[in-house]
Amino acid sequence: MENKKGVLKKSVICGIIVCLILLTGWLLKGDGLTKHAIELTQLKNNIHRQMMGYIIKTENDKVIVIDGGTTEDAQNLERNIMELGGKVDGWFLTHVHDDHVGAFTQIVANTEIEINHIYVSLNEKQWYQTYEPERAEFSNQFIELLEREELKEKVKQVKLNEKIKIDGIKVEVLGVKNPEITENAGNEQSMVVKFQLGETSLLILGDTGEKSSEKLLMTQREKLKSDIVQVSHHGQAGATKELYEQIRPTTCLWPTPDYLWNNDNGTGENTGTWKTFETRGWMEELEVKEHLIEKDGDITIQLK
Repeated sequence: MENKKGVLKKSVICGIIVCLILLTGWLLKGDGLTKHAIELTQLKNNIHRQMMGYIIKTENDKVIVIDGGTTEDAQNLERNIMELGGKVDGWFLTHVHDDHVGAFTQIVANTEIEINHIYVSLNEKQWYQTYEPERAEFSNQFIELLEREELKEKVKQVKLNEKIKIDGIKVEVLGVKNPEITENAGNEQSMVVKFQLGETSLLILGDTGEKSSEKLLMTQREKLKSDIVQVSHHGQAGATKELYEQIRPTTCLWPTPDYLWNNDNGTGENTGTWKTFETRGWMEELEVKEHLIEKDGDITIQLK
């Protein structure tokens, strides 16, 4: 009788252990606790224009968007966001040029995509009217959009060296607006942001130019080293060689359409006036191992 009780007791204990194991597995799988690989997507250009857009999916499936492209790129951006659940936890807008933030304006105006936080570094309207008069209409409309009741509480003017955390992704703002730089004015206002994606660091330069490159080297030199860099201003006439030498990337993200990549003005390779070949040469000297280029379509990589 005692043996039977012992056997029964052992059976009950074994059954409980098995149930606990199965329940734990079910909870981890079904309750959103399973962590996935961090994914970084470089978006393609959808018309014959330069643009820039990136999406980061975190381990717990949160979504971060950087810029997004032109208005004509909005449909592709929307599709990518919807495939990831239709919600953006953090949207970083590097500067007020339509090839970077045009798609954002369309998403906000024409979709039901939920956006939790919008990170910007903007000058006053008058600054853009004074130093980029040819773009004043777009910059005014963009700033007015962010001032709308449904958006203004979500908009955050970032500060230099500010640190932000989104679902384990560490973000640090290394560069903000530079109102004192009035040559190549709009591009030089680019927010520069460093993301720590697991073990991999990513540096976003936007359209950083020569003057803001010098400023970054003076103020952030020790923080610039990154595994992945987004090549500034679509690979042509952007950041300086000295800046890239300090970053020392192993992977380059090129927001660069085919005509810019080939410096082709319509009459063949290297017939244009863009400086893409010069930038490509710098990366060869730095022995960059991997190049992901916008012209090749949407590209997603997984990061540890």
